[in-house]
Amino acid sequence: MTDHAAPARPLRIGILGAARIVELSVIEPARATGHRVVAIAARNPDRARGFAQQHGIERVHGSYQALLDDPELEGIYNALVNSQHARWNIAALRAGKHVLSEKPFTANADQALAVREVATSSDRRIVEGFHYLHHPMTRRLRQIVESGQLGGLRHVEIDMQMAAPPDDDPRWSYELAGGALMDIGCSALHACRQLGRWTSGEPRVVSAKGGERAGRPEVDEWMTVELEYPDGLPGPRHGTWYRRTSG
Repeated sequence: MTDHAAPARPLRIGILGAARIVELSVIEPARATGHRVVAIAARNPDRARGFAQQHGIERVHGSYQALLDDPELEGIYNALVNSQHARWNIAALRAGKHVLSEKPFTANADQALAVREVATSSDRRIVEGFHYLHHPMTRRLRQIVESGQLGGLRHVEIDMQMAAPPDDDPRWSYELAGGALMDIGCSALHACRQLGRWTSGEPRVVSAKGGERAGRPEVDEWMTVELEYPDGLPGPRHGTWYRRTSG
C-alpha cells in the first residue's frame, strides 16, 4: 500500500447503507489516508450495528435523515440502491454535506437534472463514484490523447463483462433501478464521454439494443450501444460498449 501523509484535519464521513462495496470504496481508503468514518445508517439497524462493529465505525444512526442531521459529519458516501440515490443525494446536499455517490448518482435523466439544480444552488459538492477516472493509467491516457503523440482518436470500443448476480440480487429489480446498464454499463458510457471531452466533444447515441433477463421484464441482462463523436474527429466515430455475461 502506498504511504500517505496524514491530513491536517481528518475528514469526518458518514455512510448511507451497509453495502458490500463500502469497505473497498470508503472504509479502507479512509483508514489508509487518515480520515474518520464517524457514522453509518442502514435500512436494517442490526446490519448497521454489525457493520459498525466490524469496521470500527463510531456510531450508528436510526435513520438516514438522522445521519444527515449529524452536525459532526462533513461528507456523506451514498451506497444505497440505485433507486434511492437521487432522493438522498438531494437530502444530503440540503443538509449541508458534501456527497460521494455510488454510481449512477440517479436512476434517470430527470432525477439527474434535479440533483444538479440542488447542487448548483449549494456550496456543497457532489461527486459520482467513477474511480477509474482518477487512476494513474487514465491520467496517462488523457495525456496521450490530448498530446496527439499517437495521432488522432479513431475508434473507441469498450467491452465490460462480469458474472451475473444471483437471481435474488437487487440488481435484477426494475423498481430498484437495476440492470446491466445501471450496474456497470454506466462506467463504459462515462469513459466514452470522457474521451469526447478530451477531444472534439461528447458523443451522441446512434443505436442501442439490449436483452431482458429471463423472468425480469424491463431489466437488461446485456446492452450494446453505438456512439458517434462530433464531426471533425477522424476515422470511425463510434464507441461500442458493454455486455454482461449470463452466468
